[in-house]
Amino acid sequence: MNSDRHPLVDAQAARLFTQDEAVEKAKNLAFRLLTARPRSRSEVIRRLRGRHFSRQAIEGAVEALERLGLLNDHAFARGWVERRQATRPTGRQGLERELREQGIVPDVIAEVLDEMLTGRDPEEEALVLLRAKAGRYRGLDREKALSRMYGLLIRRGFDADTARAAAMKMWQEIEQK
Repeated sequence: MNSDRHPLVDAQAARLFTQDEAVEKAKNLAFRLLTARPRSRSEVIRRLRGRHFSRQAIEGAVEALERLGLLNDHAFARGWVERRQATRPTGRQGLERELREQGIVPDVIAEVLDEMLTGRDPEEEALVLLRAKAGRYRGLDREKALSRMYGLLIRRGFDADTARAAAMKMWQEIEQK
């Protein structure tokens, strides 16, 4: 051992080196997770915790990825809403619930939904969904059909007034055919 160096200095240097190494490993894992599919900040943290990284390593990795723009909850939430609306139309309440489950904070959820849902007609979106499933309701009596349509829309996160109005319009369309 070098007599010029104090053992505590060597221990501190070793600890800093291993801490930097842990941050790099956490960053690499997080990067691989993000290349597989978009993820929220919360999900990345949860996955890194699951791999038993230290709090400092997780914070360092997450901060680095955010600085690089690779981890961004606003972008994640916007992408989530775009994909959901394109593949499985969902009402505002349903989108709020799903984004909360993904670990997105309420302020970001409100901002993204206000931005993305402004100018959209939730009743028309509910009707698009019901029209795609109209065959299910033909041949049913009015009450049963309305109940099923209403239930579907509520489960998809549309509010009660929108669900009721869309179900009634859909029933009128079914009756006219």
